[in-house]
Amino acid sequence: MAIGLATATCIGVVIVAFAAWVFVLVLGRNGMFKGTAVERARAFVDDGLPAAVARWMERSAVARWVAGCAESVWQRLFGRRTAVFQTMAVGLYWAGLAIFAVQAAPLIPNRYVGRWHWVPILATLGVNMASYTAACAADPGVVTPANEDSAVDAFPYDRLLYFPNKACRTCHTRKPARSKHCSVCGCCVQMLDHHCIWLNNCVGLRNVRWFLTFLASFAVVCTYGTYLLGSVLLEIRAQRGLDRMTVWDDDLGRAEQVSLTTSLLYVLDDSPLLAVVTVLLAVLTPAIAIFFVYQVRISACGYTTNEETKWLNVADAVADGVVFEIGAAEPWYEVIEKDAQASDTRPRKLVGSLAEVANIYDCGAWANLRFLLFPPLSASASGKKLH
Repeated sequence: MAIGLATATCIGVVIVAFAAWVFVLVLGRNGMFKGTAVERARAFVDDGLPAAVARWMERSAVARWVAGCAESVWQRLFGRRTAVFQTMAVGLYWAGLAIFAVQAAPLIPNRYVGRWHWVPILATLGVNMASYTAACAADPGVVTPANEDSAVDAFPYDRLLYFPNKACRTCHTRKPARSKHCSVCGCCVQMLDHHCIWLNNCVGLRNVRWFLTFLASFAVVCTYGTYLLGSVLLEIRAQRGLDRMTVWDDDLGRAEQVSLTTSLLYVLDDSPLLAVVTVLLAVLTPAIAIFFVYQVRISACGYTTNEETKWLNVADAVADGVVFEIGAAEPWYEVIEKDAQASDTRPRKLVGSLAEVANIYDCGAWANLRFLLFPPLSASASGKKLH
């Protein structure tokens, strides 16, 4: 039992550490974690760790060689599109399904779950697989010379986050409002949220609905899977009579029933693969749920992950006293640096807090979500701006 349990524990620790690393990388810069250990961990990854590596490199030629190799590997994995992480994700997914099919499925139904559970099991897996495939394969909203005009007409320029008459320095096309150049994919994407290594694709205007559907269904898969596997483990425990097993306690001088924890450890020792899948799902459940809630929250507020960073910069500019409301009939907001304020004679009002700045892309929570889930085909198709 000790060897099997030790192996399962080591695998579980690796899974938890990897999930924590991904969580810090994805959400470490998010505003809701400002001042927390998550932000400090991301700062260490961004600043502290590279600085320590740089000091180490200065002392050793071997270290410089290792760093050069590491940088080359990093560029291959994260500097361009690669199917490595996508293949890894799909492989782990199907490996988990295979373990479930071989070791857990024969024990469903059991004394804890009924036969009817196969309906939501198959439905949830079907939606999850279909939405993942769609998110990977769909065009996220790539801006090309053919659709450049309609992309520019899709959203108005607010002149605070996005400015008219700007061109992408890489694509050499006009930059539509709410677009961003993805250095990994090498193109500009409308309403780019982020590049997802697990999809090997950007998440943007045209595939964000599939991404949100995937996150929601995957959160259900993880939660439901943890519950089902828990019932299977309890069923194995009951079938082997471990729920009724007793051991002699010398201190008490009588037989005592084996605790639930101890009996489950015996079950896990005999089924280490089932144990690994159960631990993995249990760890992923809160991580995926939190990420899904975060994505829905920013979508309902009318901005993307990319734009959240921009709004944090605007908040800093407001604190510095360089954001002004300009115009009377149709006012807009603009950053005027301190050294240019004296020479700028336009009538203006200093913005005192970020709450005073209107986000022109926010049309209300339900309207924002409806727009992402059911986006119009194009600006030209509707005869007006998309949002």
